[in-house]
Amino acid sequence: MKSFRSLLLLIAVVVVGLGFYRGWFAVSGGREAVSHKVDLNLTVDPDKAKADAEIVKDKVLQ
Repeated sequence: MKSFRSLLLLIAVVVVGLGFYRGWFAVSGGREAVSHKVDLNLTVDPDKAKADAEIVKDKVLQ
């Protein structure tokens, strides 16, 4: 069971890393000087992920 969890964690890390590399995810942020607060925003582009999946599917089927 422990190896199964490790495998799932490894797959999740690979997908997230690939997603940042391919531009499916983006992180942006800003900082307020007065209050010392940091705002972080995660943007997900599902259309880009679907387009990349279609490209891979087309290449595999050729």
